Amino acid sequence: MGEIILVTGGARSGKSAFAEGLLDRKAKISYIATNCTAQDEEMKNRVFLHQKRRSNYWQTNETFLNVADLIDQSHASAHLLDCATMLTTNYFFYLMKKRFGDDFQLIDKKIAELSEEEKAEIEDKILAEWHKIFMVTQKSSVKLVVVSNEVGLGIVPENPFSRWFRDVLGRVNQALGKEANTAFLVIAGIPMKIK
Repeated sequence: MGEIILVTGGARSGKSAFAEGLLDRKAKISYIATNCTAQDEEMKNRVFLHQKRRSNYWQTNETFLNVADLIDQSHASAHLLDCATMLTTNYFFYLMKKRFGDDFQLIDKKIAELSEEEKAEIEDKILAEWHKIFMVTQKSSVKLVVVSNEVGLGIVPENPFSRWFRDVLGRVNQALGKEANTAFLVIAGIPMKIK
């Protein structure tokens, strides 16, 4: 049976470095980098710093789609998914592009008009994607370390959509916490085992 380890914390808390330290730097590790759409220089620099810290032995897979299939078909001894927040965000916009096309101004307009039923349907699709990842990991013999941002400890977003999406991310984290065999909260570079 596979093992799921959740590492959560705030931005720049040290969670990614801690998660990387849980794995053998010389083993065959699949690093699932979910922020494959960095648009601005600051985000590109964040990605670069993560890449620079990564072991040369590890194989990087930049994707947020079909992660369950990637885990299922991989021969790696473990997977590090960094991060759940970006996977969820990118998957959300993937669903929006499938629904409304590539025009981000139109997508922004349509997002503001989503009904509660449409939001619930979108959240169900996001959680279903996560459940596929849980199921394939649990039926395997690999370790999956998932890094996620603890979004509920920050500023309350100013608009209704952002508050809803923050809540979706919180529910993704709850699902991760439930399915994880072990969980850590990292604050100021200090990891605390919480499960």
